[in-house]
Formats: sequence, C-alpha cells, structure tokens
Amino acid sequence: MFIKQEINRITSEYFEDNLDYQKLYAASKELKYILNEISGLEMDDEDGRADIQFHDGKALGTFWAAQCLDDLIRTRQFLRGIDKAIKEKIKKNVPLHILYAGTGPFATLILPFILRYSKHELKYTLLEINPLSIKILGRIISKLGLEEYNIKLLKEDATKYQIGNEIPDIIISETMQNALAKEQQVSIFHNLMSQVKFSSLFIPEKIEIFIGLRMTGIPIEELQKEHYHKEKKIFELSKEAIGKVIKITHFSREELTFPRIQTVIEKERVNGFNQIVLITEIQVYKDEKIQINDSGLTTPITIINVSDCHKDTIIVNTQYKLSNEPKLEFEIASPNPI
Repeated sequence: MFIKQEINRITSEYFEDNLDYQKLYAASKELKYILNEISGLEMDDEDGRADIQFHDGKALGTFWAAQCLDDLIRTRQFLRGIDKAIKEKIKKNVPLHILYAGTGPFATLILPFILRYSKHELKYTLLEINPLSIKILGRIISKLGLEEYNIKLLKEDATKYQIGNEIPDIIISETMQNALAKEQQVSIFHNLMSQVKFSSLFIPEKIEIFIGLRMTGIPIEELQKEHYHKEKKIFELSKEAIGKVIKITHFSREELTFPRIQTVIEKERVNGFNQIVLITEIQVYKDEKIQINDSGLTTPITIINVSDCHKDTIIVNTQYKLSNEPKLEFEIASPNPI
C-alpha cells in the first residue's frame, strides 16, 4: 500500500544517527498530516480536548495526545530506544510481544514498527482508555490494512489492567509530563511492573527527578544543559526503584508510598545560581536519553528564586505522592526568608 510506504519513508528520519532538526520537523509535520487524513475524525473540539480524570491522575484528551508528535526529540528518542530494545529481544520463530499502554489516537511510538516488521515477528497489545482515541486508532489500523497483524486493541485502564499468561517482552508507556506531574505514568508502570518477569523491558527504562540549580545571568532563550547543576536525585521510576520501595516499606501494590527526601543546599553552593529547580531526565533505553530541555518532558520547573542577599542554608523536603493529581510535593525550609 502506498500510504504504508510513505509512512516508512517519513519515519525513517527518526532513526537517522545524525540529528537534523529541519528534516525531523518536516517529517513530523508530514506524518501528522497523513495520520489526520486517514483517521477521518475531528479531534479539535470539546470532546477531543477533554481529559479523562481518574483517582490516580488524568488521561490526556485525544487532541492533546496527538500533539505529542510535535515534541520532536521526545518522539525521536523513544523510537530509537524502542528500536534498540526490539533488536535486542527479538527471537527466531517466536513473535516478540509488545504491550503499549496509553497509545493515544496514532500509537505513534509503535506504528513505525508495525509497518517495518512482519506479523510473524512481532505481536502487540495496545491499551487506551479514551474512547475517541481508540476509535481513531481503530480506523487507522483498518485504513492501513493491518487487521491481519497480531494486534489486540483494548479499551482498558492501564493502571488496573491484568496481563494474564501472555507476559510481554517489552512494555511501553509515555503518559507523563515533566516531574511526573498530573498524568498516570507512575501508576501505570507500578501496576504492570508488579505482574511481569524481571526480564521484561520497560520503555522508558528510567525516569529521574533531581533538585537542581539554574545559573544566574542567562536569558531564558539562551539556557542550555550546562547552565543547570544537579544537586541530588530525589525520585526514580524504574523496575529496580519500584521494587526497592515495595520491599522497604512493605506496602502492597494498592498502597504504594514513596519516601520523604531531604536535600540540604549549603549557602556557598547557591553562589552563581538564581533558582532552585526540579530537573527531569529520561533514559529511554540504554544510551537513548532525553536530557534537560531536550523536550517538554524535561523542561526544568522552578521551585524558588534565590536572591543575591541569600545568606542561609536551604533545606528542600520532597515526596512523590499518588492522588487524583499525582506530583512531586515540596516544601522549603530556611532559617530566614529568601
């Protein structure tokens, strides 16, 4: 089919080792246009923009989920990481099982692989809770003639989904914002991690949040990675980290509680910096990473501005909490006002 060939041609840009922003932007725009055309359904309306709220976070509205394709480095790094994971895990004569939780309307992070591999090499379980998103994705699968592929498209809440006997080899979910706020990434991964073997790969492999400092005197439009300094890691989402939390706290899956972390920043450390920030970094898979300011997912969040006359040690208390609006909560302790 011509459209399949076009999508393969377009998405090949994401796998190029040399990053060319202009080519990547053009590829993203072209891919989004094709997927919108073949979906044949309107997303930019009240229904399409409506998020779905759950007790442990929100699922993005269909329109907003589709916009994730515009986050160029995010999409590129995820696709490259997934590509490496598939090549590492694929087996002869046994289809590799990929579970993708929170597909959005386009299943952006797996569609290129469905078109690149035969139906005998890979099989897919696609989970999506938003009814409009799942309707659009079903139409795209049909329009691309993928019904005969080994694809299960399920309307399921990934925070409660029971995997059963068909244990996935790779589990993918990008249901997050910077500092893991508002969306269900932590709850989804926690639910799925508790049901699989340690050999199952998770994409992203690791998400870390740090207390950091932003250098003073740098205009916002000129900020680069080197203008930030990571002081202390205060949260990690990975198989290893989740396992440790459960083991140390003895909490069940339904009662997951994360430890309270204290970060002490001596007054000498603040010299030359004008903000204390939260820094998010993502290890998609091995060396495929999304670092500071590469993506909307890793834009630092300001906790507090630090004045030139600051003379005291700053104590930052943090704790990640699951709720209907999950987030990393923080409080500042200082002997005197900043």
